[in-house]
Amino acid sequence: MKTKLSLLLLLLAFSVTNVFSHALWIETTANGKKGQAQEVKIFFGEYEANEPDSAAKWFSNLKQFKLVLTAPNGATKVLTASPDVHFFKASFTPDQNGTYKLSVVHEVADIYEKGKLLYYAFADVAVGGSKVNTAFPADAALTIRPGKYVQKAGESATYQVIYNKTPLAKQKLTVVNAERKVVPTETDADGKFTFKPEQKGNYFLEAFTEEKASGKLNGKDYEKVWHLVTYTTQVN
Repeated sequence: MKTKLSLLLLLLAFSVTNVFSHALWIETTANGKKGQAQEVKIFFGEYEANEPDSAAKWFSNLKQFKLVLTAPNGATKVLTASPDVHFFKASFTPDQNGTYKLSVVHEVADIYEKGKLLYYAFADVAVGGSKVNTAFPADAALTIRPGKYVQKAGESATYQVIYNKTPLAKQKLTVVNAERKVVPTETDADGKFTFKPEQKGNYFLEAFTEEKASGKLNGKDYEKVWHLVTYTTQVN
C-alpha cells in the first residue's frame, strides 16, 4: 500500500512539474504582405529543448484556446485553428498596412496544487510598416511589449513587461536565442529590458509571476494564480 501511495505522489508531482515547465507560444513570420495568406502555428511544450507536445495530448482544456487577431485599425477576429501533429495551425490574409497582433489568453480549467493557471502568448506581423501595435487584449494581465518590430541582428530595442497595467520591476525573464540557448535577462525598475539579438532566427521570451488570490474555479478552491506569458519574434 505504501509503495502504491508513493508511486501516486510521484506521478502527481511529475504532472504538476510538467505543467509548469511547459509554455504556450505562437510562431509566424515577422513580415507579411497585403493579399497574401500568413501561416500561424500554436505550440505547447518545451521551447528551449525543441520538444513540442503532441497536439492530441494537450492537457485540461488547453485545446479550447482562442487565437485572436488584432488588425492595425484595432478590429479583432478569432481565427479558426486546426490540429496538426505537434501544433495547431491557422492563417489570415492581411488587407491593410501596419502591424497585426496575434494573441492567446487562456485560463486552464483545472486547479493544480491549489493554483489557477493562465497562459498568455503573443506574436506580431508587420505589413508595409513597423509601427508598434499596442492593442493588447484587455484580459491579458501579463504582457511583454516589444520596442521594435522587424528587428535586425545586432540591433538593440527596449522591451517592457507589464503586469496588471503596471511595469513589472526586477523581473527575471527567460530569453531563448536562435540557437535555443538561454540568455539571462532581468527588467529594471520600470519593467524594461534591452533585447539585442546577435543573429538571425527565431527568439522566444518568457515571463512568469505568481499572484496571491483566492476563489473558486469550476467548483474547486484556489489560493494563488500563476501567470505565464510568451512573446516570439523572428529576427532578420
